[in-house]
Amino acid sequence: MALAVTALTANTPAADAAPRPLALGIYPGGYAGGGSKDGAPDDGAKVVKALDRLQDGSGFLVREYTGYNGTQTGGADAKQFFGYLGHGRKLDLVLSYPGQNTPLDGWLQYVREEVRVAGPRSASISLGVDVNLLAASDPSMVPGVVAGIEAAKDEARELGLRKLRIGFDEGAFGQADTTFWQSLATTGGTKLRDSIDYVGVELYPDVFRPSPGDLGQQAVSAINVVRTQEMPIAGLGDKVAIHVAENGWDTLAPRTEAQQSAALTSELTAINANRAKLNITSYEYFDLRDDKSNSTNMLDHLGLLNDDYTPKTAFQTYRQLVRQLKHS
Repeated sequence: MALAVTALTANTPAADAAPRPLALGIYPGGYAGGGSKDGAPDDGAKVVKALDRLQDGSGFLVREYTGYNGTQTGGADAKQFFGYLGHGRKLDLVLSYPGQNTPLDGWLQYVREEVRVAGPRSASISLGVDVNLLAASDPSMVPGVVAGIEAAKDEARELGLRKLRIGFDEGAFGQADTTFWQSLATTGGTKLRDSIDYVGVELYPDVFRPSPGDLGQQAVSAINVVRTQEMPIAGLGDKVAIHVAENGWDTLAPRTEAQQSAALTSELTAINANRAKLNITSYEYFDLRDDKSNSTNMLDHLGLLNDDYTPKTAFQTYRQLVRQLKHS
């Protein structure tokens, strides 16, 4: 099943030592932003059953999303996902700043409380998804995210959560978003560089725009742009990891399950082959199931399962890759 992919030749400290296996995981929901809003709710028991089948030992990542809406929840936003964390699974929690000049004091209080509650059960906490895309139309986004990263790291340090990784996620399309990264550099500075552990990338080759060909190489090329053209703008060096926070491929007809399986194999195998060169430490698939398998919206068809939790071909493919790559 493995695909031969030539690793990039970028020199990083991580390449000098035997790389650790990728931490692997998945977003266990069905809904995707921009998709249908009338899909069936997640079935917790079926989600847990699917996670049990996918993982191979402890450390499998469960990615979930929540955000500040002006109300303090006492950590309840994170607690709602704890039922998925059996058998040694760890949370990858996304906390989103709403932008629109939302006052930072309430946002930072929310971040600290979520870190206190979720931190001990999490591998990582991201202070935002699609941050570069949102920042393009909302100048308050970058200051809010930077302040959130710094507050989350401060709280993690106070709690002694040395293994908890703090970062944010951006959409990666293979071209450097220099405007966003220059804004990040100007807003952040030394404290941001001291607070951030990783940059999460959202990768969807051949999904939002047609790009047939070697999808694995397209994914790696997009990550290479993040590593070599974007992160240096903000002074983020080789020791700051990259997480593949989202990666998916839809099965809206005429696209097929077999093609989805091949896309997953190509992209994940290529990412794994280049993990040392680019200091990529984790990969998560988006998402577990379709939101509406009879929909005409491609974002409803990203799942490894149909909307009734019956498996597509790629579910078994990912299950096999999890086992293969754990020992690579």
